[in-house]
Amino acid sequence: GYTLESHTIGPIGLRDIAMNTVRPVFSQIPGVSTVILRGGKAREFVLVPDLIKMSALGITPALLVDVFNRTNYVLSNGRLSDYRRLYLSLTDTRLAGKDDLGNVVVKSTPGRVVRVKDIARVELDQQVEFNIINTNGQEGMIIDLVKQPGVNLLDLARDAELKAEEVRSLLPPNVRLRPYYNQSAFVGDSIESVLHTILEGLLLAIAVVILFLRSWRASTVVILTLPVTLGFTAIALYSAGISLNIMSLGGIAAAVGLFIDDAIVVIEQIYRGHEDHPEKNRFQVVHDAIHELLPAMIGSSLSTIVIFLPFVLMGGLAGAFFKELAKTMELTLVCSFFVTWTITPVLHLLIGYRPHAAKAPEAEVPEAEVPEAEVPEAKTPEAKTPEAEARALRPYRWLTRTYRKPLLAIGFLTMLTLAAIWVAPRLTTGFLPALDEGTIVLDFYSPPGTALEETDRLCHEMEKVILKHPDVVSYSRRTGLRLDFRNVAPNYGDYLIQLRKDRHQTTEAVIAELRRSIQASVPMMNVSFGQRIQDLLGNLMSTPSPIEIKVFGNDQHELEFLGHQVDTLMHRTGGLVDINSGMISAGPSIVFYPDEVKLARYGLTLADFQQQVQLYTQGIVLGTNANVTEPSPVQASMMGNLQAGQIQDEEQMRKIRLRPSEYSDNDIDKISRQPLFLPDGSLKPLRFFSRIESQRGEVDLKREDLKSCVVLTARLDGRDLGGAIADLQRSFQRDLRLPPGYYVRFGGAYAEQQQSFRELLTILIAACVLVFAVLLFLFREWLVSALILLLSIAGISGSLIALYLLHVPLNVSSYTGLIMIVGIIAENAIFTVNQFRHNMQRTGGNVDESVDYALALRIRPKL
Repeated sequence: GYTLESHTIGPIGLRDIAMNTVRPVFSQIPGVSTVILRGGKAREFVLVPDLIKMSALGITPALLVDVFNRTNYVLSNGRLSDYRRLYLSLTDTRLAGKDDLGNVVVKSTPGRVVRVKDIARVELDQQVEFNIINTNGQEGMIIDLVKQPGVNLLDLARDAELKAEEVRSLLPPNVRLRPYYNQSAFVGDSIESVLHTILEGLLLAIAVVILFLRSWRASTVVILTLPVTLGFTAIALYSAGISLNIMSLGGIAAAVGLFIDDAIVVIEQIYRGHEDHPEKNRFQVVHDAIHELLPAMIGSSLSTIVIFLPFVLMGGLAGAFFKELAKTMELTLVCSFFVTWTITPVLHLLIGYRPHAAKAPEAEVPEAEVPEAEVPEAKTPEAKTPEAEARALRPYRWLTRTYRKPLLAIGFLTMLTLAAIWVAPRLTTGFLPALDEGTIVLDFYSPPGTALEETDRLCHEMEKVILKHPDVVSYSRRTGLRLDFRNVAPNYGDYLIQLRKDRHQTTEAVIAELRRSIQASVPMMNVSFGQRIQDLLGNLMSTPSPIEIKVFGNDQHELEFLGHQVDTLMHRTGGLVDINSGMISAGPSIVFYPDEVKLARYGLTLADFQQQVQLYTQGIVLGTNANVTEPSPVQASMMGNLQAGQIQDEEQMRKIRLRPSEYSDNDIDKISRQPLFLPDGSLKPLRFFSRIESQRGEVDLKREDLKSCVVLTARLDGRDLGGAIADLQRSFQRDLRLPPGYYVRFGGAYAEQQQSFRELLTILIAACVLVFAVLLFLFREWLVSALILLLSIAGISGSLIALYLLHVPLNVSSYTGLIMIVGIIAENAIFTVNQFRHNMQRTGGNVDESVDYALALRIRPKL
C-alpha cells in the first residue's frame, strides 16, 4: 500500500493524479490483481436550479429527469450501403462539457425554447462523499496493490518499489508517494528469522556432534549432509506445489533437528563400528553399520512420517495452515531418509573417520578388491572378553542399576502422569501463536449519529496521541471505510499504524500504551486494537476479536436486556479489553410520513414525492435511467465505456447532479419548508404533504442459524483465551438468568480453537494407530509394540509439564508438537529394541546382559 499526499493540491486533484498517472503505472506490475484507490474527491457537474423560474415556466424536476434520460448517448441506427461501401450509422447526442450541458433543451413552445442555462446554473463541483482518508495528518489518497494468487510476494514488492520510483518521476513536485504498508517486509523478516533458526540449529547440532564424537570430520559430514537434504527438499516442495511461506519454512526448521538426528544416528553407528573393530577396513565397517541399522532406520523414519498423515483430517482456519506444515515435514523427512542412506556414508568414506597411520594402507583397499580369503572375518561383540565388556559398561552403570530397579521407573512414570493430570486444566490455552508484526490495526467508532466532521475532529485528537508515541513511524486512517475495502457508517473507521523496526517494545506493549492514552484523552471514542495479519485471520473467522459471545432468543427487547447483563459481567472479568456490547444504534433518522390523499388530490404520486425529497437532500443524478431503445450487443460494444448521465471531462467521466442547495446548508427545518412541484409547475411546501419526525436509531438486528441474537466481542490483554472463557462461563452460570428458550454460545477464536482441539485429538489417536502399525510391521510382536506406544503416549505428560513450567500456552502449534512427541519417542525406542534383539542373538538369550548392552550402546546417539 502507498499514500499519495500533497500540501498544495486538494483531494480532487489528488484523485485525478491517482486515476490518470499512478493507477495505470502500478497496473503494469506483473502479478498485480487489482489497484484499489481510496480517498480523494471526484468532480461532478451540478445543476443549481432557480426554483421560481422553473415554476414560472411550468418545468418540474420530473421533466428535467425525463429530458436527461433521453439525451447524452451514442447509439447505432443500423448499417447503410452506398456506392459499394458499407457504413455504420450512429446517432451522437453526447455532451462535451459545461456549455453543451447548459444548451440542453428542456422545453419548447411556439414562443420560445427553454434551455438548461435559462433555469439553472451549471457548476463543476466536488462530489459529496461520506468518508475521509487521512495519511500522516493530512487528507490524501490510499493506493492498495493486491497480488494474484500464486505470485511471489517478495518479487511483487520489489517490482512495486521499482514502479513507485517511476511514478514519483511522473508526479508534480509538490506531490509525494510514500509506502504505508508492506506485507512482504513481515514475510521477509519471518523468512530471515526461520533461516536464522535453521542456521542456529545446525551450529548447535555440530557442537553436539563434536562434544559426543570428538571428531571434526564427523561434524563436517553432518554440515555437508544438511545442504544436500535442504536442496532435495526444495525440489520436492516445488514438485508438490508448496510455496515458501511461514508454515512451510517452519516445517523445515522443525525438521532440521530430525534429519540431523538421522545423520547423527548413522555417523555414530559407523564410528562405533570403527571403535569396536579397528581391524576392519572402513568399507566393511560402513557396510556392516548400514546393514545392522537399516531396518530400525526404516521403522524410525516411518514412525515420524506417519505422524503427519492424519493432518489431512484437519479443517477450518487452522487446517489451512497446519496441513501445509504437515506436508512439508513429510516431504522433508522422506528426503532426509534417502539422503542419510545414500550421501552420508559416501561423505564418511571421503572425509570421515581415519584409522591410525599403520592401518591406513589396509583401510584404503575397497572390499570388492580384496580376495575373499584375505578379508578379515567380521568380528562381532562375541569376540570381546567378559572383562572387556565389563569395562565398556562401567561408565553406564548408573543406567543399568536404574533398570534393575523397575519400581523407580514405574514410580517416575506414575509421578509424571499424576503431575500432567494436575497440570492439564491449569495450562494457559490459545488458538494460534501470538505474532509480533510491527503493524497495528486500530478500529474505532464514535457515538451513533455523530456527523462525519465531528468524527474527523475526534480522530485528530487520537492522532496526536498516536504520533507522540516514539515507536510509531507512520499511519493511515479511513473514516467511513475499512481496510477490507468495505463501506461503513461515517462514524466508523480504522487506522493502520506502522511501528519502527528497531523498537524496544513488542507490538502488544505498544498497543497497551496507546489504548490507555487514547481512552484517557478521547473517552467518547470506542476503540479496538489488533495486528494486521491477526485482524485478517479474525475476519476469516467472522470477527477479528478473539472472544465472541452470542446470546440467542426470540424477543429483541429481552435479548438487549440480557446483552447488557453479559456486557456488565464481561467488564468485571479481568484481562478483557476493547469490550463491545454489539448493540450499536444505527444513528437517528428523519422520517417522512406522506399524506397519500393530499398527494393524489394535487396529482402527485408517492414516487414523485420521493424523488423531490431526494432532490433537497442528496440531489438527483440525471440520466442514469436512459429511456431510449435498449441497444443490441453490437450497439453496446460501440458505446464503449460511455454511461448515460456522465460527461467526459478530459480523461474522467463526470456525473450530472441536480441539486438546488449545498449539502452543508441543509437542516430539518429548511427541508420542511422547501417547495414541492405540482404537475402544472406550481409550488407547495413539503410539510403541507408530509409529517416529519425525528427518531432515535434502532439497534442493528442480527440473526444466525434462523435465530435472533446479540453478539458481544472483546480482546485479551495479558490473559490467555481459555482462562478468560472459563471465567466468563463461571460468571454466566452464577449470575446470568436465562429465560426458557434463550441460550449462550461462544464463537470467534474460541470456537475455532475448540474445533481444532477436537480434530487434533482425532489426529493424535490416528497417529498412535499408525505408529502402532509401523511397530507391528517392524517387530511383529504385539506386546513390544504396545509397550513402545504406551511409553510414547506417556511422554506427552512430560511435555505438558514443560509447557506449564515455561508458561507456553497450549494452542494449535504446541498441540502439534505434542503429537510429534509420540513419533520421536517411538523412534528412539525402536533403535533401543533393535539393539536389544541383536544382543539377544549374540548372548544366546541372556536378557539382563542384552538390556544392559542395549542401554549402554544407545545412550550416546540418543543424547
